[in-house]
Amino acid sequence: MSLNNNSEAIKGYELNVELLIDILSTMREAFAAGTSEFSLISRLKQPPYYFFDDDALRDPLMLFKTHFVLFHALYRLKAHWQQTGTGNLDIHTLNIQLHEISHASHGASGLQNKDKLAEYYLNWDNFQQTNRNEVESLLDDFWQSMAKGSACVFSPQDIEEAHTLLQLPSVENGDMPLPTLKKHYKKALLQAHPDKGGSQAEAQSIIRAFQTLRQHYS
Repeated sequence: MSLNNNSEAIKGYELNVELLIDILSTMREAFAAGTSEFSLISRLKQPPYYFFDDDALRDPLMLFKTHFVLFHALYRLKAHWQQTGTGNLDIHTLNIQLHEISHASHGASGLQNKDKLAEYYLNWDNFQQTNRNEVESLLDDFWQSMAKGSACVFSPQDIEEAHTLLQLPSVENGDMPLPTLKKHYKKALLQAHPDKGGSQAEAQSIIRAFQTLRQHYS
């Protein structure tokens, strides 16, 4: 089955990628200094992010999926930062670095090559191309593995603190609609984001609260 025909699956994938983009957008200082893909993945496996799971990264196919998802998010962030005048995110496996916009002029051939890479990573069809016969189960397994990156038992205090950070009311029936959770998360992240006068620590706390409640209510 073509991924493009699976709209519900795409919505789930997009939510994960949007969360990853939110996390990456708080790392402007690291990108300005330059970082490698390996360092970035390693950082995303650790607190406070817990986005990628250690076990998922040991399987060769999962490594490819992880690489693809990360670069998909990076190219979307690159486009956003170009549109807002933040800078040009130069994306290579060994060095991912944010430059001033004026530094982005590398000639037509360079831009053409970059556009081709962006086209590849922004196309979800390429995400499942390595094993078409089992694409649906592979995609589901991948996202389930990624979701387990911070799998743990949350205390009532953890849940209460996450509700407070996202300014969410207590839930009596133990259920929180994802659109409601996401709406409060996006509003809180906008206020706490370093680009909006907040701090990286504040943004990380908001992202962690969203991850906590998303798992709690799933």
